[in-house]
Amino acid sequence: MDASGETLVVLTALPLEYKAVRRLLEGLERVDQTGTVFERGRLTGTPWTVYLVATGPGNDSAAVITERAINFVRPQAVFYVGIAGSLKSDVSRGDVVVALEVYAYRGGKESPEGFKGRPRSWETSHPLQQVAMYVHSVDDWRRALPEAERHTTKVHFKPIAVGDIVLDAPAESPSRVHLDRNFNDAVAVEMEGAGFANAATKAGVPFLLVRGISDLANGTKQSTDGAGMQETAVQHAAAFLAEVIAQYKPANAEPRSTPPASEQRTDELVWQPLDQPASLAWHRDLVPSSAYMSGPALLEVHLAPVAVTSRVAATRMRQLADELVDLGRANGLFSNTERVETNSSAEVTVASVVGRDGRSAGLAITRTGQRSAWESLPHPGIAYVLDEEHAQERIATLLSLLEAAEVPTAPAYAPAVGIQDPSMVMIERLSAVNPNHASFPHRRSGPVRVEPEEAVTAATLVGRSRGLAEELTVRLLLAFRGPGR
Repeated sequence: MDASGETLVVLTALPLEYKAVRRLLEGLERVDQTGTVFERGRLTGTPWTVYLVATGPGNDSAAVITERAINFVRPQAVFYVGIAGSLKSDVSRGDVVVALEVYAYRGGKESPEGFKGRPRSWETSHPLQQVAMYVHSVDDWRRALPEAERHTTKVHFKPIAVGDIVLDAPAESPSRVHLDRNFNDAVAVEMEGAGFANAATKAGVPFLLVRGISDLANGTKQSTDGAGMQETAVQHAAAFLAEVIAQYKPANAEPRSTPPASEQRTDELVWQPLDQPASLAWHRDLVPSSAYMSGPALLEVHLAPVAVTSRVAATRMRQLADELVDLGRANGLFSNTERVETNSSAEVTVASVVGRDGRSAGLAITRTGQRSAWESLPHPGIAYVLDEEHAQERIATLLSLLEAAEVPTAPAYAPAVGIQDPSMVMIERLSAVNPNHASFPHRRSGPVRVEPEEAVTAATLVGRSRGLAEELTVRLLLAFRGPGR
């Protein structure tokens, strides 16, 4: 058990569900208990130690493993996350359902008069429901999703029906008719939540069930599964759950004392001018073929190491390829349905996607320790859009990704930001864009760049991505508008 006492358990059924949560944890270590394998890690950016465990499909195994986990870990709350099928026309694939109640819909008695239902139900814990509703209201969790999915994914707070069958049948099938008649307010169906809820209720531990909708439970499951909807659905559910955990504060938690002023960090970054700009490989240097291709307008962010004392080993460079893919997927830069191309050489490792819709995104690490990330600017109409608020948010996200890359840290870094191919970019608020009209009062032909001319120490970068992003965004806008504007 974790010495801090700030422990939670997250349970899943399927391997893809387990992996979606696993990507969000750091410092993982295996912990075995009476034949059950747990992984223990810290949810990034939170004080929570999370024990992750797979139950396998079905209510019986979910109940047994939930009880075992509670007895072993003594957690402050337990969560079950995974995929489910939709029962309602307004609950779409990719949506997230937070269960307010859990129905065991298969219980009953078969008699000469027909089937007589004897259902059981459990309400999920009110404090966790409240935290989930707060997360939904604030909506910061969507930042972890691919941009194309942020505005289409809905969150529903409704009951979920649970039975030990994979339900994939037309609306007129006996099981669907039974659900519609007797559990009409249930919006999703799955196979483990009843066992989980029953075990947690008996143990008196707060619990919450979160599901991503992967299919419509209407006979089309095979085709939607083949299209990658399971991966998309569980990514959405895991992202939402991670923010719920981050915002969860147990009722019995003691308030943390305020550290003395000498130990408090300020929000101000100290910039040290360099005698000359730091050596930097821009996107066109990292991915040379892009220099000859007409592509999207890219927002690129770089951390150029200053006073480098060591280089990344060639063996480590090769290992980084898969790690960059996992890092990008876990943080929404790459979706689970996108094919990520990797390329490792003696000097640079790159993981990137170029979608059929023109979307581009990538991560790169050089042997000198340079960290780089890029993605397409929003393209809601005939032009690409540089929106100050959106750009600041995305630069902060990309900087956080670069911080998370596990490579040797330089004493200091010179941040740089730029827009590759800004010819079709306009400065405008995304909410005010007319998709059929564009104005380019500050039209630029060559790349717009904020060069790495000032450095900040590596220590002051930690946890300062938002402050750094704010400064870099202002500098980028000034560079885009040009001198005197």
